[in-house]
Amino acid sequence: MSFPALVNAEEANEEVERIEITGSKIKRADMESASPVSVITAAEISMSGISNVENLLQEMSFSAGVAGNATNAYWTSGGYGTAQVNLRGMGIKRTLVLFNGRRVVGGGTGANSSVDLNMVPTSMVERIEVLKDGASAIYGADAVAGVVNIITKKDFEGAELNIKAGITDEGDGENQDINLTLGGDFERGNAVLSLNYTNTEAVRQSDRIDCAKFGTEEGKFQCFGSGTTEGGRALLADGSQVQFSQDENNGDAYGPYNSEEHGFEWIPYLNAVSPMERINISSFVNYEVNDSIRLFTETMYTKRKGKQIVTPRNGFAGIKVSQDFTYNPTGQDLEFQSRRNTELGAPFFFQETDTIRIVLGLEGDFDNGWGWDFAFNYGRNTGTDGWTFDIDPAKAAQTLDDSICTYDNSNGIPCGDWFGVNQLDQGVIDYVKYRREGTGGNEMRSWTANIYGDLFELPAGVLGFAAGVEHRAEDGWRDPDSTVLANGNEDPISGSYDVSEAFIELSVPLLADMPLVENLTAEMAMRYSDYSTVGAESTYKLGITWKVNDALMIRGVQSTAFRAPVITELFGGTNGENLRTIDPCENATGVIAASCLADGVPADFVQDGTTVLTSVGGNPELGAESADTTTIGIVWEPEFVKGLSTTLDYFNIEIEDSITSVNGSDMLKLCYEDPVGNSQFCDTFTRHQVTKQVNQLQQRPVNAAVEKVSGIDFNIAYKFELFGYDAKTNLDVTRLLDHESTPFAGQPTIDKVGYITEDQGSYTEWRSNFSLSLISDDWMASYSLRYIGGADDVNGNDFDPLGKSVDSITYSDISASYMFNDELTISAGIDNLLDEEAPYLTSWNDANTDVMTYDLLGRRGFVKMSYRF
Repeated sequence: MSFPALVNAEEANEEVERIEITGSKIKRADMESASPVSVITAAEISMSGISNVENLLQEMSFSAGVAGNATNAYWTSGGYGTAQVNLRGMGIKRTLVLFNGRRVVGGGTGANSSVDLNMVPTSMVERIEVLKDGASAIYGADAVAGVVNIITKKDFEGAELNIKAGITDEGDGENQDINLTLGGDFERGNAVLSLNYTNTEAVRQSDRIDCAKFGTEEGKFQCFGSGTTEGGRALLADGSQVQFSQDENNGDAYGPYNSEEHGFEWIPYLNAVSPMERINISSFVNYEVNDSIRLFTETMYTKRKGKQIVTPRNGFAGIKVSQDFTYNPTGQDLEFQSRRNTELGAPFFFQETDTIRIVLGLEGDFDNGWGWDFAFNYGRNTGTDGWTFDIDPAKAAQTLDDSICTYDNSNGIPCGDWFGVNQLDQGVIDYVKYRREGTGGNEMRSWTANIYGDLFELPAGVLGFAAGVEHRAEDGWRDPDSTVLANGNEDPISGSYDVSEAFIELSVPLLADMPLVENLTAEMAMRYSDYSTVGAESTYKLGITWKVNDALMIRGVQSTAFRAPVITELFGGTNGENLRTIDPCENATGVIAASCLADGVPADFVQDGTTVLTSVGGNPELGAESADTTTIGIVWEPEFVKGLSTTLDYFNIEIEDSITSVNGSDMLKLCYEDPVGNSQFCDTFTRHQVTKQVNQLQQRPVNAAVEKVSGIDFNIAYKFELFGYDAKTNLDVTRLLDHESTPFAGQPTIDKVGYITEDQGSYTEWRSNFSLSLISDDWMASYSLRYIGGADDVNGNDFDPLGKSVDSITYSDISASYMFNDELTISAGIDNLLDEEAPYLTSWNDANTDVMTYDLLGRRGFVKMSYRF
């Protein structure tokens, strides 16, 4: 018996005469291409112990910026339990995800713009190829930052059972993964069936930190709470702010509002990891119709259930109450600013999604050696989400108006004593409380046809050719809860579009067998796309591979790319979301600097975040955004060091007419930096007439921004012998040079390099991954490091010296496997071996850190059993 070696994609396909690699439709006998491609093998996935493709991709250095949205661990900002990937930190909408080279329906709970990677069972992944280059000329829209191509196992014999369990060092965060794969050959083909169950238990943020903090002038931490308080906070007619009693035994009492005394501790109501349960069923069938035609099918079904705890609901901001209302203890007219309704408990935000994908196709060969394929690709995702309960603000207002409500509940509308903690009758609670539930979905239908082969022989080699056509139709819809709809907090979304496309690709050998030119090949491609929404777009690619000799190759690609606006950007109605916003005029205790409103932000003023009702929606006038991408690199495999391979690539991506919605924090900042020059941003928000706090924002997408991202990727891989064992090391390093955004013409350019940004993750200058693996006939061990460079908080300042910047951090993981016999293998591993804690940051009160970048769980381990029979 022997342990399967760690292999790369070249080795995995040595027996295949001609293969298709990500970034090209021309099948070739080697993996050399002008575009840089990183490969993650099944062996590496197995050794990591990771159950989600999302988590694996998040840890890669080339996911600079947001290393994938950590939305399984964090429920805000539209994540809702979906698992997504974000190459180069350019946004999930600019990373194209493929399964076996074909598109996948968007996933989530309605009108979604990206693939939910939860639908991918890692046990069925043969390898993941990440094209770190724009590829619109090959694959069409969305491939601006790159392509993630998940290639599944389609040829399997026998049966294999995998069981994995994990837990954190704190004894929580339990997770389980069970997979059964069955496969076998029949007379004319092969069939594979995979059944997978995954379950992850919740971890609360309060299990990792004691409170929300900010740094003081003395360099110490101080806890603080939310201004949405228990018992209720109100603005009286005389202009004073009062807090109603937080002692249920003194219900009629009230006094001046004090943020330090009355603030609500919300950390116990947020998850560090959200619970999720997932079932995957997938099957792959290949059938040989005759000697030249083959039928193939791919079928996948995923059901995902998730839930995240939510802070006790508010629903009271802006409700006015007369001085004559019986329960009003103040004797004045008042306006509720907030009320944290802890009497109702904490609801849970839940999601349940069903996703199906069916591919049916034919492929074959002509007598002249050419190949062809035709496929129909269907995907449908439906989902339900909502809160286990919410408060109807319209009904809450009725219970505070005694011209409508009655104290004996004789007309079914009870009057409510909302002034203080635990003063309510159950009838009032039952009246205002309702289950909030919305539905939605996505659907995709695609027809593709391709042909490829060798056109003719040139002096330097064979001219490769590929061409194809595609027609794709996509639909997205979202139906809000009826109560939410009636209150005007969210509009329905419904939209569709279709696109017809054609492409041609050539691989042209220019020179061969000359001094300093072993071969020189040009790669050319052009694609024409005609959208029903934005019209026709054409993109091109020109690449060069110059193989100087057996050891050195120089490569480069110049291409154009584009992204058509998605359904939510075009057709999304108004939707009120409570988005985290930094107000440059408000500090951690809710105090507004008067001088800020008049003269700009004082240099020593503490900035802190809050949630603001933000109206977001679509813009049917949007056009496509366009991009120019350039990559230049070298590949060096020196003959004098056997097993050593290095690559160095420079990338540059520039986007024009970028579809952007300037976030609330930036709009406020730009307005107060230059109220005249940035006047358009000063019209996007309103402040309360008395408290002066921001109470509403408008945020809609437009074709306005110019974006530029550039950097350098470096990889070194070395296979050698160590102490008599096979060994392999791999080092990936990314140096981010630019990550600039100019929101509108004439506006200042924002460079994110070296910063951790508001709800967008970290754009550190340096990221890297290192791994060392040892392998023998019956065991294998691996040690890996993940480095995230230091960065400054984009909203940090000298007033909080503890949180204005973070140092670099390195995570260590170890794992090992032992093969007892040909059937049984046991594996185990520890992630975050040194139990590194997430660093403190000024701008983030949730977990006091950036949950998009740093590990909240600490040290954790797993064990896994694989049995093949």
